Amino acid sequence: MKSPTSRSSVSEPGRREFLAWLAIAPALAGCTVASRDDAPAAASDPAAPPPPSDGHDGREDEEDEEDEEDVAMTEEQWTSCSPTTRDAEGPYFEAGSPVRTSLRIAEASEPGVRLVVEGRLLGPDCRPLRGYAVDLWQADKDGNYFQASQTAFRLRGKVVSDSYGRYKFETVLPGRYGDAAGMRPAHLHAKVLTPQGNALLTTQLYFAGDPYLGQADYCTRSRYCNSADPKRALRLTDGLIGGVAVKRSRFDAFLSRA
Repeated sequence: MKSPTSRSSVSEPGRREFLAWLAIAPALAGCTVASRDDAPAAASDPAAPPPPSDGHDGREDEEDEEDEEDVAMTEEQWTSCSPTTRDAEGPYFEAGSPVRTSLRIAEASEPGVRLVVEGRLLGPDCRPLRGYAVDLWQADKDGNYFQASQTAFRLRGKVVSDSYGRYKFETVLPGRYGDAAGMRPAHLHAKVLTPQGNALLTTQLYFAGDPYLGQADYCTRSRYCNSADPKRALRLTDGLIGGVAVKRSRFDAFLSRA
Protein backbone atom coordinates (compact mmCIF):
# COMPACT_ATOMS: atom_id res chain seq x y z
CA MET A 1 0.00 0.00 0.00
CA LYS A 2 1.25 3.48 -0.84
CA SER A 3 2.07 5.79 2.01
CA PRO A 4 -0.67 8.40 2.57
CA THR A 5 1.97 11.10 2.34
CA SER A 6 3.38 9.91 -0.96
CA ARG A 7 2.78 11.61 -4.30
CA SER A 8 2.99 8.61 -6.58
CA SER A 9 2.84 8.96 -10.35
CA VAL A 10 1.87 5.28 -10.43
CA SER A 11 -1.19 5.67 -8.20
CA GLU A 12 -4.42 7.02 -9.73
CA PRO A 13 -4.25 10.48 -8.04
CA GLY A 14 -0.64 10.91 -9.08
CA ARG A 15 -1.37 9.75 -12.61
CA ARG A 16 -4.15 12.29 -12.98
CA GLU A 17 -1.88 15.02 -11.59
CA PHE A 18 0.93 14.18 -13.99
CA LEU A 19 -1.35 14.00 -17.03
CA ALA A 20 -2.99 17.27 -16.01
CA TRP A 21 0.47 18.82 -15.85
CA LEU A 22 1.23 17.53 -19.36
CA ALA A 23 -1.95 19.19 -20.62
CA ILE A 24 -1.06 22.64 -19.27
CA ALA A 25 2.73 22.46 -19.54
CA PRO A 26 3.04 24.66 -22.66
CA ALA A 27 1.41 27.52 -20.76
CA LEU A 28 3.64 27.24 -17.71
CA ALA A 29 6.75 29.41 -17.70
CA GLY A 30 9.80 27.35 -16.86
CA CYS A 31 8.10 23.99 -17.54
CA THR A 32 9.02 23.39 -21.17
CA VAL A 33 12.31 22.36 -22.67
CA ALA A 34 12.58 25.72 -24.43
CA SER A 35 11.97 27.72 -21.25
CA ARG A 36 14.52 30.13 -19.79
CA ASP A 37 15.59 29.78 -16.18
CA ASP A 38 18.36 32.35 -16.23
CA ALA A 39 16.21 35.43 -15.54
CA PRO A 40 16.51 36.74 -11.98
CA ALA A 41 13.95 35.12 -9.72
CA ALA A 42 11.15 37.35 -8.51
CA ALA A 43 11.69 36.04 -5.01
CA SER A 44 14.75 34.09 -3.98
CA ASP A 45 14.33 30.70 -2.35
CA PRO A 46 14.30 31.28 1.44
CA ALA A 47 16.55 28.25 1.74
CA ALA A 48 19.05 29.48 -0.87
CA PRO A 49 22.47 27.99 -0.13
CA PRO A 50 25.07 30.24 1.48
CA PRO A 51 28.41 30.29 -0.33
CA PRO A 52 30.95 28.08 1.43
CA SER A 53 33.50 30.05 3.44
CA ASP A 54 36.42 27.71 2.87
CA GLY A 55 35.56 25.71 -0.24
CA HIS A 56 34.78 22.59 1.81
CA ASP A 57 31.80 20.70 0.42
CA GLY A 58 31.30 18.15 3.20
CA ARG A 59 33.13 15.32 1.51
CA GLU A 60 35.47 12.92 3.30
CA ASP A 61 38.82 14.47 4.15
CA GLU A 62 40.82 12.26 1.82
CA GLU A 63 38.65 13.34 -1.12
CA ASP A 64 39.10 17.01 -0.22
CA GLU A 65 42.85 16.56 -0.58
CA GLU A 66 42.55 16.44 -4.38
CA ASP A 67 45.09 18.96 -5.65
CA GLU A 68 44.82 21.57 -8.36
CA GLU A 69 46.73 19.40 -10.84
CA ASP A 70 44.12 16.63 -10.56
CA VAL A 71 41.32 19.15 -11.07
CA ALA A 72 43.05 20.59 -14.12
CA MET A 73 43.49 17.11 -15.61
CA THR A 74 39.79 16.47 -15.21
CA GLU A 75 38.99 19.75 -16.94
CA GLU A 76 41.25 18.90 -19.87
CA GLN A 77 39.12 15.86 -20.64
CA TRP A 78 36.47 18.20 -22.05
CA THR A 79 36.99 19.58 -25.55
CA SER A 80 34.06 21.97 -25.40
CA CYS A 81 31.82 23.71 -22.92
CA SER A 82 28.52 23.41 -24.77
CA PRO A 83 25.72 24.32 -22.33
CA THR A 84 23.82 21.53 -20.62
CA THR A 85 20.37 21.19 -22.17
CA ARG A 86 17.20 22.00 -20.28
CA ASP A 87 14.33 19.73 -19.42
CA ALA A 88 10.85 20.02 -17.92
CA GLU A 89 10.50 20.91 -14.25
CA GLY A 90 7.45 18.69 -13.86
CA PRO A 91 4.72 18.95 -11.23
CA TYR A 92 6.58 17.76 -8.13
CA PHE A 93 9.11 20.51 -7.42
CA GLU A 94 8.88 22.16 -3.98
CA ALA A 95 11.07 25.08 -2.93
CA GLY A 96 12.92 25.26 0.36
CA SER A 97 14.83 21.99 0.44
CA PRO A 98 17.73 21.93 2.93
CA VAL A 99 21.44 21.90 2.10
CA ARG A 100 22.73 18.36 2.65
CA THR A 101 24.91 15.84 0.85
CA SER A 102 22.56 12.87 1.26
CA LEU A 103 18.98 12.80 0.04
CA ARG A 104 18.58 9.70 2.21
CA ILE A 105 19.02 11.70 5.43
CA ALA A 106 15.27 11.95 6.08
CA GLU A 107 15.09 8.16 6.26
CA ALA A 108 18.37 6.41 7.04
CA SER A 109 16.77 3.15 5.93
CA GLU A 110 15.59 4.50 2.55
CA PRO A 111 15.15 1.33 0.46
CA GLY A 112 16.79 0.95 -2.91
CA VAL A 113 20.18 0.76 -4.56
CA ARG A 114 22.44 3.45 -3.19
CA LEU A 115 23.69 5.95 -5.74
CA VAL A 116 26.57 8.45 -5.51
CA VAL A 117 26.79 11.24 -8.08
CA GLU A 118 29.58 13.79 -8.27
CA GLY A 119 30.74 16.32 -10.78
CA ARG A 120 31.43 19.98 -11.34
CA LEU A 121 29.44 23.13 -12.04
CA LEU A 122 31.17 25.12 -14.77
CA GLY A 123 30.23 28.52 -16.14
CA PRO A 124 31.28 30.42 -19.27
CA ASP A 125 34.74 29.42 -20.54
CA CYS A 126 34.59 26.34 -18.28
CA ARG A 127 35.15 28.53 -15.20
CA PRO A 128 34.35 26.65 -11.96
CA LEU A 129 31.32 28.03 -10.13
CA ARG A 130 31.95 28.26 -6.39
CA GLY A 131 29.06 28.45 -3.94
CA TYR A 132 26.44 27.50 -6.51
CA ALA A 133 23.98 24.72 -5.73
CA VAL A 134 22.21 21.81 -7.32
CA ASP A 135 18.63 21.56 -6.02
CA LEU A 136 17.55 17.92 -6.39
CA TRP A 137 14.27 16.03 -6.13
CA GLN A 138 13.30 12.54 -7.24
CA ALA A 139 10.99 9.56 -6.91
CA ASP A 140 11.81 6.62 -4.65
CA LYS A 141 12.67 3.17 -5.96
CA ASP A 142 8.98 2.49 -6.71
CA GLY A 143 8.34 5.73 -8.60
CA ASN A 144 6.73 7.65 -5.71
CA TYR A 145 7.26 11.35 -5.01
CA PHE A 146 6.76 12.58 -1.44
CA GLN A 147 5.42 15.87 -0.13
CA ALA A 148 8.25 17.85 1.40
CA SER A 149 6.32 19.23 4.37
CA GLN A 150 5.08 15.82 5.48
CA THR A 151 8.28 13.83 5.04
CA ALA A 152 11.13 16.17 6.09
CA PHE A 153 12.02 16.69 2.41
CA ARG A 154 12.44 12.98 1.73
CA LEU A 155 14.58 12.47 -1.40
CA ARG A 156 15.02 16.23 -1.78
CA GLY A 157 17.95 18.50 -1.01
CA LYS A 158 20.60 20.94 -2.20
CA VAL A 159 24.34 20.35 -2.58
CA VAL A 160 26.75 23.30 -2.80
CA SER A 161 29.83 23.47 -5.00
CA ASP A 162 33.30 24.06 -3.56
CA SER A 163 36.02 26.41 -4.86
CA TYR A 164 36.72 24.04 -7.77
CA GLY A 165 33.05 23.85 -8.69
CA ARG A 166 32.81 20.29 -7.34
CA TYR A 167 29.69 18.81 -5.81
CA LYS A 168 28.72 15.35 -4.56
CA PHE A 169 25.58 13.74 -3.20
CA GLU A 170 24.23 10.34 -2.20
CA THR A 171 20.74 9.02 -2.85
CA VAL A 172 19.03 5.88 -4.22
CA LEU A 173 18.30 4.92 -7.79
CA PRO A 174 14.83 6.29 -8.64
CA GLY A 175 12.15 4.05 -10.10
CA ARG A 176 10.24 4.49 -13.33
CA TYR A 177 6.56 5.39 -13.33
CA GLY A 178 3.78 5.56 -15.86
CA ASP A 179 0.32 4.43 -16.89
CA ALA A 180 -1.64 3.45 -20.00
CA ALA A 181 -0.11 6.43 -21.83
CA GLY A 182 3.38 4.99 -21.38
CA MET A 183 6.38 4.98 -19.09
CA ARG A 184 8.80 7.66 -17.98
CA PRO A 185 12.44 6.59 -17.72
CA ALA A 186 14.07 6.72 -14.30
CA HIS A 187 15.38 10.23 -13.64
CA LEU A 188 16.63 12.80 -11.17
CA HIS A 189 15.36 16.38 -11.30
CA ALA A 190 17.90 19.17 -10.87
CA LYS A 191 18.02 22.96 -10.74
CA VAL A 192 21.33 24.82 -10.73
CA LEU A 193 21.06 27.87 -8.47
CA THR A 194 23.24 30.94 -8.00
CA PRO A 195 24.45 31.73 -4.45
CA GLN A 196 21.48 34.14 -4.26
CA GLY A 197 19.03 31.34 -5.09
CA ASN A 198 18.18 32.27 -8.70
CA ALA A 199 17.72 29.34 -11.10
CA LEU A 200 20.16 29.20 -14.01
CA LEU A 201 19.14 25.79 -15.30
CA THR A 202 16.30 23.30 -14.80
CA THR A 203 16.93 19.83 -16.19
CA GLN A 204 16.66 16.09 -15.60
CA LEU A 205 19.36 13.40 -15.36
CA TYR A 206 18.62 9.98 -16.82
CA PHE A 207 20.50 6.67 -16.89
CA ALA A 208 22.29 5.23 -19.91
CA GLY A 209 20.70 2.07 -21.23
CA ASP A 210 17.20 2.81 -19.92
CA PRO A 211 14.84 1.37 -22.57
CA TYR A 212 12.38 4.25 -22.07
CA LEU A 213 14.69 7.07 -23.16
CA GLY A 214 13.89 9.27 -26.14
CA GLN A 215 10.80 8.47 -28.18
CA ALA A 216 9.98 5.53 -25.90
CA ASP A 217 9.30 8.16 -23.22
CA TYR A 218 5.74 9.42 -23.67
CA CYS A 219 6.63 12.76 -22.09
CA THR A 220 9.38 13.23 -24.69
CA ARG A 221 7.07 12.07 -27.47
CA SER A 222 4.67 14.77 -26.30
CA ARG A 223 7.56 17.29 -26.59
CA TYR A 224 7.30 18.42 -22.97
CA CYS A 225 10.37 16.50 -21.75
CA ASN A 226 13.73 15.80 -23.35
CA SER A 227 15.12 12.41 -22.37
CA ALA A 228 16.84 12.01 -25.76
CA ASP A 229 20.04 13.94 -24.87
CA PRO A 230 22.81 11.35 -24.29
CA LYS A 231 24.93 13.94 -22.42
CA ARG A 232 22.40 13.81 -19.57
CA ALA A 233 22.28 10.01 -19.39
CA LEU A 234 24.42 8.96 -16.42
CA ARG A 235 26.69 5.96 -16.87
CA LEU A 236 26.77 3.83 -13.74
CA THR A 237 29.76 1.99 -12.31
CA ASP A 238 30.03 -0.26 -9.26
CA GLY A 239 31.62 0.96 -6.04
CA LEU A 240 31.82 0.43 -2.28
CA ILE A 241 31.17 2.81 0.62
CA GLY A 242 31.90 1.38 4.05
CA GLY A 243 31.67 -2.10 2.61
CA VAL A 244 28.23 -1.40 1.10
CA ALA A 245 27.75 -1.83 -2.64
CA VAL A 246 26.77 1.38 -4.44
CA LYS A 247 26.42 2.69 -7.96
CA ARG A 248 28.52 5.69 -8.92
CA SER A 249 28.30 8.24 -11.69
CA ARG A 250 29.58 11.63 -12.73
CA PHE A 251 27.84 14.63 -14.24
CA ASP A 252 29.42 17.98 -15.09
CA ALA A 253 26.95 20.79 -15.76
CA PHE A 254 27.95 23.58 -18.15
CA LEU A 255 26.12 26.91 -17.73
CA SER A 256 25.99 29.53 -20.47
CA ARG A 257 25.95 32.31 -17.85
CA ALA A 258 26.73 32.62 -14.17
